Amino acid sequence: MLVYLCLAVYNEEKNLMNCISSINRAIKKIRPQVKTIICLNGCTDSSLRIAKECKQDYPFLNIRITKSVKGKLNAQKKMLSLIPKNKRTFFIDSDTEISEDSISIMLKELDKHKGLIAVGGFPIAKKYEGFNPWKKLLDNILNIRSRHPMCEISKLEVLNYHKLANLYPQRINTNKEHESKSKIFFHGRLFLLKSKKYWNMPPKSKKVVGDDSYLPDYIIYNYGKNRIRIRYDALVYFKPLISIKEHYRAYKRIYYDLKNLKDSSPEFSDIREHSVLILDKDYIIRQKVLERVKFAIFNCIRCIEKMLYKISFERDPKKIWEYNT
Repeated sequence: MLVYLCLAVYNEEKNLMNCISSINRAIKKIRPQVKTIICLNGCTDSSLRIAKECKQDYPFLNIRITKSVKGKLNAQKKMLSLIPKNKRTFFIDSDTEISEDSISIMLKELDKHKGLIAVGGFPIAKKYEGFNPWKKLLDNILNIRSRHPMCEISKLEVLNYHKLANLYPQRINTNKEHESKSKIFFHGRLFLLKSKKYWNMPPKSKKVVGDDSYLPDYIIYNYGKNRIRIRYDALVYFKPLISIKEHYRAYKRIYYDLKNLKDSSPEFSDIREHSVLILDKDYIIRQKVLERVKFAIFNCIRCIEKMLYKISFERDPKKIWEYNT
């Protein structure tokens, strides 16, 4: 079994070592044969030095360092050019850390269900560990969705996208009922492809910049439903959002990312409509009072942000958000 691990790196000197360390723990638990590719795309910090240290400190990962022009999709394209056909390939954001069981869980899922093309992990925000009370409050509000995996459901009926939920239900962070109504796409922070032939990027004439905006739609459109499954127990931890400005910019980038996708790829229009998520009021009502208050504040913040997005003059996702922000 040969598995490839791909990490696009843009100015991640503070996070790269922790990311690689978590990957090393996960890989050593199952000990497959692995090759890891780190692609530096336009770095201006010490990411190259950190990558070289990782290569020396973690020989089991067989790290290869390469470079591309700036842009996550450009880095992914370069890394895939170095991978043979029909090899299972993980994409892991270099500012995250993965749980010890994530890689094992995702590989088993792909092996068990031959029709699957992609398996996604579930992102959870790390807890803010500082002492600033304002940042601590914002952490508990702005990141509340990631800490309640069952709080979001699809706006439309998506049962036909989740046949595996009924046949092989998950029992950690979700259940059969929730997964049958959950999102139909995977998040770009951690996902596994059956083969590189299923990866694609928007034509240059189109404006979309996010890999996790375009690629799930591309897979569903070209290969059909039930080709993607999220494993809610394959966790990937990301840096928490602890400022209103940071949260606004992050979701503004996503907002225009998705708007560009809708405008430039009309063939995905039905998939886009079924990808819209809403908060599950029934789930939230069952939570403790304090959690319900957090959800209410979060919902107000999101409503205000969406109104501001619509009147914004800056609508280019590349300028709104950088991956090291």
